[in-house]
Amino acid sequence: MAHIVNLRKLKKKVEEPPKKVEELLVVAQKPELATSNVVTTFDVPEMSEAKSPPRFDWEAPSFYYNPQKKYLALVVIALMAGAVALLFYDRDMLLAIFLMLSSLVLVLYANKKPDISKIKVDQAGVCIGERLYYYKELKSFWIDYNPHGPKELSLEARKWYLPHIKVSLEQEDPLELRSLMVNFVPERVHEQSLIDAIARKLGL
Repeated sequence: MAHIVNLRKLKKKVEEPPKKVEELLVVAQKPELATSNVVTTFDVPEMSEAKSPPRFDWEAPSFYYNPQKKYLALVVIALMAGAVALLFYDRDMLLAIFLMLSSLVLVLYANKKPDISKIKVDQAGVCIGERLYYYKELKSFWIDYNPHGPKELSLEARKWYLPHIKVSLEQEDPLELRSLMVNFVPERVHEQSLIDAIARKLGL
C-alpha cells in the first residue's frame, strides 16, 4: 500500500537565523537599542517669510506752499487801491470795507506756513495726519505727476460737499502707489479747477 501525504495539513516552518547570545543580552538590558537601527527622516519644508502687505509712509505739508508771492502782492495792492478809491470818491462804503478785509485775509493766509503731516497708504485706506479715509469713502483717485510741476495724490470723496483732497507725493514712487490703490478705488482723471490754478499762481 502506497503512503499518501496530506499537503493541506503540512505546515511550513520558517526558521530564523539564531541570534548571538551577546546581542540578546544587550537588547534585553537596553530595549531602546532595538529600534536604534531604524532611522526615519522627515523633510521639514522651509517656511518662507510671509511678505508684509504693501504700505507707504511719508511726510508732506498740509497744503501747497509757494514762497513766491509777487502775484499775491499785486493782488493785495490792487484791492487796497480799489478800497481807497471808493472811500475817496464816496462811492460804496461797504464794498471798500470788503476789499480791505479781503486784502488783509490774503496777507494773513500768505504768511501762514503749512504743517507737516504724516501720510500713510495701505490696504485699509489713506491716513492723513489723524484722519483716516477708508477706500469705501472714496469715489476715485488720481496721481498728478508732472516733472515740471507739483506731484500730488488727489482723492475724491463720495460726499459731494467735500472738496478734492490733495497730498504731496514728495519722493514716493507714483507707479508703486498706483499699483496698490487701483485695487481698491477707481482711477479717474481729476481736472485742476480754476480756483486751484489761481491759488497756485498767487502762492496760496
